[in-house]
Amino acid sequence: MSAQKKSGPHGGPPGMGAVEKPKNFKGTFKKFLKELKPIKIPIILTFIFLTISVLVTVYAPKLLGQALTEVTKYITTNNSETLKTIITLIIIMGVLYFINFIFGLISHLLMGKASAKVTYSLRERLKNKLTKLPLNFYDTRETGDVLSVFVNDIDNIGQSLQQALQQVIYSIITLVGVLVMMLTINFWLTLIVVVMLPLSMILTGFVMKHSQKYFARQASDLGKVNSHIEEIYTNQKTVKSFTNEDKAIKEFDEYNNKLYESGQKSQFFSGLLHPLINFTNNFGYVVLSLVCCIFILNGISSGQEHFGIFTTMLEFGYLVTFLNYSQQFTQPILSLAQIMNMFQTTLAASERVFEILDSEEEVYLPVTNSFNKVKGDITFEHLKFGYTPNKILLTDVNCKIKNGQMVAIVGPTGAGKTTIVNLIMRFYELNDGKITIDGTDIKTVSRNNLRERIGMVLQDTWLFSGTIMDNLKYGNPTISEEEVIEICKAVHAHHFITTLSDGYNTVITENVTNISAGQKQLLTIARALIAKPDIMILDEATSNIDTRTEVLIQKAMKVAMQNRTSFVIAHRLSTIVNADKILVVNNGDIVEQGNHNELIKAKGFYYNLYNSQFS
Repeated sequence: MSAQKKSGPHGGPPGMGAVEKPKNFKGTFKKFLKELKPIKIPIILTFIFLTISVLVTVYAPKLLGQALTEVTKYITTNNSETLKTIITLIIIMGVLYFINFIFGLISHLLMGKASAKVTYSLRERLKNKLTKLPLNFYDTRETGDVLSVFVNDIDNIGQSLQQALQQVIYSIITLVGVLVMMLTINFWLTLIVVVMLPLSMILTGFVMKHSQKYFARQASDLGKVNSHIEEIYTNQKTVKSFTNEDKAIKEFDEYNNKLYESGQKSQFFSGLLHPLINFTNNFGYVVLSLVCCIFILNGISSGQEHFGIFTTMLEFGYLVTFLNYSQQFTQPILSLAQIMNMFQTTLAASERVFEILDSEEEVYLPVTNSFNKVKGDITFEHLKFGYTPNKILLTDVNCKIKNGQMVAIVGPTGAGKTTIVNLIMRFYELNDGKITIDGTDIKTVSRNNLRERIGMVLQDTWLFSGTIMDNLKYGNPTISEEEVIEICKAVHAHHFITTLSDGYNTVITENVTNISAGQKQLLTIARALIAKPDIMILDEATSNIDTRTEVLIQKAMKVAMQNRTSFVIAHRLSTIVNADKILVVNNGDIVEQGNHNELIKAKGFYYNLYNSQFS
């Protein structure tokens, strides 16, 4: 499909949508050109083949004009030589159009393969880049935005390379070729066509200028409609529980009416363009026909009068040819204008891709140590950390934890509880201080090696589409199914799994709608234990489990965590009264340490925090 026939945003013609422009056009364009270096050979070959394809197409109407002229001669002379000439010209035209087909097909296949290579390379680099980016990259970006770069923006780049680049070459060569061919037929008629061209450009600019704002408004209104539908659809229980169905419908009607108004106006202007352009072309066609008739009636058809290199020859066949060329001449101009808008959108998409590719990666420090087996003696020495340099959260955290201890971290929301365990996992790097495990600074071992020795269960459960057994063995694929079942029995997950239709082979969906939230949490706890870590971290891991199941899990976890250091973050302080050590965090510091009884006797911050849950 040619670029000029491709629909633009929201059904309008190409180039008529709300064009998104890059913030740094020059810098992005340079990076975009670098991406084309690996496919420079296919681009050069495409240019050569497409040039040949277009030139033979441009030249073919000239042969048609010559053939028609010979036909008029044959009608009056009935000369067999003239008939042979006509047949020869038709055969040559057939050959030229076949060459056009072959070379056009080759160029299309070359650019299709080249654009696929670029998009494949970009996706591979993005995938590799995302594995190297620190977590604070994801903290500052929405998941949908990153996915949009992966899918929409890269697809936009691929389509532009395959379509727009070919269309640019095609349009420029056609424009130049048609202009040259018209000049070889008649200079004065060519001058008329060129003079009529600015009128088409002015009309195109006028329509695009006025339609731009309406397409931008339509895009915005469409986003609001989609957002409203998604919000209401995904929260149907809340809407129905508050009996707000009528309100939701009323809001949708308001958004939909605005979309209708902006869509109607944008479609009006987009629909206005082609009739105006056709009117201009037809008007020029009428003027040309009139001038051609004047030329013929005045006898300027002998081909004897010349103005420099330009002849006024205008036989019947060439009249038809010239009118054909005049119709072709405006199309490349319109295509180039539309492609420029498309190209700006492509550069904007490229800019978002390059923004991720240029993002700062995780700092990789020299690896001088490794963990084979961890006992679990952990020390915090003067930890200082902030998610941003100008906002320090942990100021001076110090603590010593012995192997095998169950350590509970408590404190008000935002105190820094989860931050501490994130630092143990090296999801973030310290501003100052150090964390040691068995006397080894965790900065001196690789992140992968460190995380292999630590199991982590989060409040937000994550299970992928697949069987329950596949999910359980995610962190330890080589473990036997018998061992998996034993661990599931320990965390009281075995019973509910066996009640499912296919037991451990039951397929769970991506959104996990076929098991409850508490059952999901049981599976994630079992999965962490199946990985056989030396250190266990549970960040609000029992928040989605009922009280009875929680008691059973606490007993099972106590058995499972023997000879293993563990960290537990819990808001329900009644669940951590048996912890060996409780770290009380407030305002980025450990304000108290000790077991439950010691802290209650001290009647400090923990005492008030513990009793507040019974107030």
